[in-house]
Amino acid sequence: MKRNCRIKWCLKLVFVIVSMAPLAGYSQYFSTGQEPANIRWRQINTVHFQLIYPEDYEAKAQQVASIFEKVYEFGYRTLEHPPRKISVILHTHTVKSNGLVAWSPKRVELFTTPHQAIYAQDWLEQLAIHEFRHVVQMDKIQQELPDILPILFGEQAAALAVGAYLPFWFIEGDAVVTETALSHAGRGRKASFLMENKAQSIENGLYSFDKAYLGSYKDFVPNRYKFGYWMVGGVRQAYGPQVWSSILTEIARKPLSISPVNRVLRRETGLTQKDLYQKLFENYKSKWTDELSQLEQTTVRPLTPAPKFPTQYTQAYALNDSTIIAYKQSRSDLDRIVKIVSGKEQVVTTPGQIFQESFSGEGNMLIWSERRPDVRWTHADRSVIVVYNMANGRKQEFRYENKLFSPRISLKQLRFAAVEVDKNNRYFLSVFDLTTGKRVQQFGLAGNPFLFTPCWDLRGEKLFFVMLTSAGKSLASLDVNTGEVTKLVEGGFHEIRNPYFENDTIYFTGSFTGIDNIYAYRFDSGKTEQLSSVPFGADYPIRLQNEILFSNYTSMGYQLANLSTSHFLNKSLTDIQPKKYELAEALAQQEGKVLDFEQEEEVTYPSKKYNKLAHIFNFHSWAPVYVDVDNTEVRPGVSLFSQNKLGTAETRLGYEYNWEEEAGKYILGFQYSGFFPVFDFELTSGKRNADFNVIRQVSVPTTTGYTTVNDTVRENIEWKELGFNGQVFIPLRFSQGKYSQYIRPAVEYTYQKVAHTSTTPEGFYKGYYHSLSYQLFLQNTIARSELDLQPPWAQIVDLSYRDGLSGGNDVGSLSAIESYLFFPGLFDNHGIKIYNGYQQKESGTSVTFGNTVRFPRGYNSFQNNEMYTGGIDYVMPLFYPDWNLGRLLYLKRLRTSFFFDYSQANGNIYSDEGEIVARYSSQMKSLGVELMGDGHFLRLISPVSAGVRCAFIPDSKNFYLQMLFSVSLDSL
Repeated sequence: MKRNCRIKWCLKLVFVIVSMAPLAGYSQYFSTGQEPANIRWRQINTVHFQLIYPEDYEAKAQQVASIFEKVYEFGYRTLEHPPRKISVILHTHTVKSNGLVAWSPKRVELFTTPHQAIYAQDWLEQLAIHEFRHVVQMDKIQQELPDILPILFGEQAAALAVGAYLPFWFIEGDAVVTETALSHAGRGRKASFLMENKAQSIENGLYSFDKAYLGSYKDFVPNRYKFGYWMVGGVRQAYGPQVWSSILTEIARKPLSISPVNRVLRRETGLTQKDLYQKLFENYKSKWTDELSQLEQTTVRPLTPAPKFPTQYTQAYALNDSTIIAYKQSRSDLDRIVKIVSGKEQVVTTPGQIFQESFSGEGNMLIWSERRPDVRWTHADRSVIVVYNMANGRKQEFRYENKLFSPRISLKQLRFAAVEVDKNNRYFLSVFDLTTGKRVQQFGLAGNPFLFTPCWDLRGEKLFFVMLTSAGKSLASLDVNTGEVTKLVEGGFHEIRNPYFENDTIYFTGSFTGIDNIYAYRFDSGKTEQLSSVPFGADYPIRLQNEILFSNYTSMGYQLANLSTSHFLNKSLTDIQPKKYELAEALAQQEGKVLDFEQEEEVTYPSKKYNKLAHIFNFHSWAPVYVDVDNTEVRPGVSLFSQNKLGTAETRLGYEYNWEEEAGKYILGFQYSGFFPVFDFELTSGKRNADFNVIRQVSVPTTTGYTTVNDTVRENIEWKELGFNGQVFIPLRFSQGKYSQYIRPAVEYTYQKVAHTSTTPEGFYKGYYHSLSYQLFLQNTIARSELDLQPPWAQIVDLSYRDGLSGGNDVGSLSAIESYLFFPGLFDNHGIKIYNGYQQKESGTSVTFGNTVRFPRGYNSFQNNEMYTGGIDYVMPLFYPDWNLGRLLYLKRLRTSFFFDYSQANGNIYSDEGEIVARYSSQMKSLGVELMGDGHFLRLISPVSAGVRCAFIPDSKNFYLQMLFSVSLDSL
């Protein structure tokens, strides 16, 4: 009896996991990109980590190894699981600032360059604590799963369990809680991180649980890091840290249970996720409302109207008494630099991807630092300094070997200063000639503190900036003539940022009260005063004649506002009681330890070469089904997956069984992207089995006996197929401001051989054909806003030619050209798409290439020799309902499109002997509408689009109905 139960349990388990196999298939090939091929790699192996890094990062890699080992001692305790050894890959040649943990294959990836908005802790320490907590989460589930799951699925078993059951707000919220509880800083003590939920709940009320977790296109909703911190931290404060450890254990040990998170929460707290959200955030809202009622607020004057969609105006400055220049970020439009004159707004220019805190202006001169991708290598992108003259529209660009952020112009000296970061995480304040871009001075400070957002004095002789050491942040000055550094304001682990100098005073943002506000350090008295007191947050101060221009935070983003000197709070910093963050302190007490990386003795770990060739294979996952990763399909069979740790080599092995044909094939695929061109091939071998109409001589009765006649009968035929497909392509990316280009030349070789088995009829087709294909894909596109359904402007051209080679069966040739043109629609976020495609085919004597150009929607494909298709679509959003049906469905957007397709196809009509007996010409037209909904099923984080397409065929007066469904995995 027990044995039968185990068998049923295993079958049920396989069914559930197989149903999620597309997600598993995606996880096999999650690669963040590649470094340049000429980088040489080394490795350090400690007790708990393997660090893999470029050889020029040796000294810093030793420090990173020491940091991780220190974090290991304490980072797992409240989840009660010391994880197994894991690899950490350091990306040091990129301007990205990030970290991630991926599973199948399991590894940590760190992007080591800090950004200009980090909180008061070393960037590598931040990354180590946060990402290690993700390792603990994943490894705990992997280790506590029933043994059958890792046996059946390898590492992807944990990824499937997490994707099915564990809310992403917990995954990120728990890591933010840990980084806060184990340090003096962390985002749980960062006012700008905490203010978003405060503003949303006070100004808009509490959203539904689905909206608070899964977001909205219409309203601003704090992301899962912020929402997760309040949820995870609130539960830990009220019920203890063991709740979340129990949830991970429940998910792992009972992977087929219904809603394990809610079941444990009910057991430990008496409430579900939704109920806890309501309880926690009602309490938070009550406290925040009380705090706000007791706050002595300063009167401010808004300068920008309330936006329809979330919009932010930041880093503004006054061009003159009536004109403001600001960096505008809107959900419904591209990021712009705008000019605001008497409340009216116009676009000055549209930049590319600007780094955080990296735009500023002086007079008619604008300057910013913008990300530019490398032509080929994902992890070799660069920062480019862009200088724009508003008076004449002239733009200059300066490129450097090192990374530059937060440039600031000194017009008097015709120079600009910037924070400079090299590949070994050495930080400098550097000064450059504004005309030539040449570096004229470079200042490295003692102890290598990280540096933020410099600004100039009026004479261009001093720089004021924020620096970060192990003691926290401080405001300081640098004399560019002598190199002397002076500390002005000690901020500790509170925020200090974005200084601005005017009239012997430095204005800056500080978070000493727990709310970001504007402060002033006065050189004449050496005192610091709080000037503003706003409900949620103030930032980016600029002093005008009798007021301060700044960005004032609301639930719809930062809006520009003025604070008059007559309304200054003028409260001395010495009279301010520094904010104690109640939740953060409670969490720190639970951990019982604040990590002090300064007390660590220097340890030198042995390092050695990391051989890329020796580690090209890394088999990590498998499945008792065949997973077609490209088409996210699952079929009977088996699969085995490999991906190396550097993300340059992917291998897939498998056997696929076809139920209909009662036959299967073996599959071997391999892609290597570590060279400048990418090499990709697939080899298949197996049997095929299908029914065919065959002419046979049969005996039929007559009045005089039997006679033999030819008759068409249905017969099952079996044969063997061997296929090989190999291609070489080069993915090339370019970008210039708001435009980006992608070019992909490719050459592909295809071989297909059909052989008989012992039962195959002699007259059945056999032999082989092989062909070469040439493709050139060209794309030019403008950036798109969050609400755009397609690029507002783009051009795509796809040229291809396929030619059957001699020596095998004749398959003819195919040449084709396709294009897509995108244009803006009549209103914001509407769009027009125009398709054109033309192909010519020379039919082969035995096999013919399939169609490249698409058919009108509502028609089935058929063979032809020449074909043209044109189509036009008009797409537009309808409305943003933010409507949920329990936990089953959360609908964020309804959209529609109207289309018209036209096609003309010409071809040959053949006799039974294969001779051309006539020509045909066919015209096809269809028009119709698509209605789509975008949202989430079962509160899963991956957005789903589902809907229906209705096409009308005018010639036949028929309607064609098709269900549409897609899943986006970009959010994982």
